[in-house]
Amino acid sequence: MAELKFEILESFGVLSTSKSGWIKELNFVQWGDNQPNFDLRTWSPDHKKMGKGITLTHEEVVALTQVLAKVLAPEGSKVAAPGAENLAAYEVVDEDDWVPEKSSFKRLSDV
Repeated sequence: MAELKFEILESFGVLSTSKSGWIKELNFVQWGDNQPNFDLRTWSPDHKKMGKGITLTHEEVVALTQVLAKVLAPEGSKVAAPGAENLAAYEVVDEDDWVPEKSSFKRLSDV
């Protein structure tokens, strides 16, 4: 089996760590000779092995951010990505214009 070629160009943060030490994190990864993408998956502590994950384009990350803002709105959480103001295509919504959609629950743990 051919070795999978990848390079983690930037690490944005760890979401969780399992008891076995595997880390779920968001990175900017180049897989083979393809265009680099945002990548969300689990990695072994030495980053030599990886679990299943997903890759997202910049546009998909922006769309996901908007969807997560709607999901978290019932909790009263404000979603703000550190450093997001540096992303050229990041869409900023004026807080006075933003109206969260009504939901049947107040927190995700209520579901």
